[in-house]
Amino acid sequence: MQLTLSTESPDQVLHKCLALGIFSDEKPPRGICGFIDWRLNGFISREIKQGRISGEFQEKVVIPFPGRIHTEILLLCGLGKLPEFNYDRLYTAAYDIAGAVDGMLLTDFAFDLPGENRSSLSLAGITESMVTGFFDYLSRDIAKLAGMNACIVSSAANGKEITTGIQRFKSNVKDMGSVDVSAIEDSFA
Repeated sequence: MQLTLSTESPDQVLHKCLALGIFSDEKPPRGICGFIDWRLNGFISREIKQGRISGEFQEKVVIPFPGRIHTEILLLCGLGKLPEFNYDRLYTAAYDIAGAVDGMLLTDFAFDLPGENRSSLSLAGITESMVTGFFDYLSRDIAKLAGMNACIVSSAANGKEITTGIQRFKSNVKDMGSVDVSAIEDSFA
């Protein structure tokens, strides 16, 4: 798996799929999901109001060709209530995102770091949990793991904490070099 970092505006990320976390008790959505909602003229908020998106834990909503953003598929992954958000839930959400991306036969996706600056979880821990969840799902098939391109969408100011999370992943998970993070490490060396 090639892991990269994009610090450009989330609506400008050029990937087949943009996967975003959404909390059930944030109405309207906040963070990057809130920004994308704004770019889509409140589409996500309207769907929440209509009861078609709840943000409940493990809910997945696929929005094809969302317009006004540079991605073909917007994947919303429910994370439940923000006070109940923890590393285990985040790991499960990342595992589910990898499964959904794989189920759509995609080999390229971007994702946010949910709860960033809104939860008690550290950004390094969020990064480690997400990458571990992706790795654990994809490592079931080495060809899928080798062919996947995943991109973290965040600001450049978060680079140090993201790098710390990746280093923790590398020291805690025996990926045997199958997760290439050199592009991120080179950016913040």
